[in-house]
Amino acid sequence: FKWDIRDRDGSKVLAKTRQRVILQRAGTFIGHPDERGYTVQADVMTEGNRRLMGEVGVINQRYMIVLKGNHQQLEVNSNHDRLKVGVPFEIQPETWYTLKTRVDLNEDGSGVIRAKAWPRDEQEPEEWTIEVPHQHAHRRGAPGLFGFGPQNQLRVFVDNIAISPSNGSAESEGDGDGEETSE
Repeated sequence: FKWDIRDRDGSKVLAKTRQRVILQRAGTFIGHPDERGYTVQADVMTEGNRRLMGEVGVINQRYMIVLKGNHQQLEVNSNHDRLKVGVPFEIQPETWYTLKTRVDLNEDGSGVIRAKAWPRDEQEPEEWTIEVPHQHAHRRGAPGLFGFGPQNQLRVFVDNIAISPSNGSAESEGDGDGEETSE
């Protein structure tokens, strides 16, 4: 009841529902909570105007990576550890953006959350838009989607979701405790 499938711009996309005001936010997980070492990529868009836009993003290992329309920024946050870091990013309503993120873990328990955003019709930038070091990084967590339509007046959309193994994690072959894992 958080998302429905709609036709948009010639494609079938996920749209945040607007049925009840108490359901303005949608956090939806795709996969098992023990997953790690993956990259999430999706195309996202919000309805609105220059004064009112939604928030839309992806979840990677318990970190939310969100385009915040009203704040004009790309934000990485995790309520569990009260981590919240944003960088300026110009967001236009009714424009598709691609989000890509991964979490790189280090053997000492630290990590870096990396994310980039760009207009969908443009080339992927080489540099990450935001890199957030975290001393006690989340070791695992299911990938997912996030959407927020303020007062259920606006929809946000997600399309072309891709989850793939990432390289760059010091723990890609295990979690450092001798436990064998399969990716």
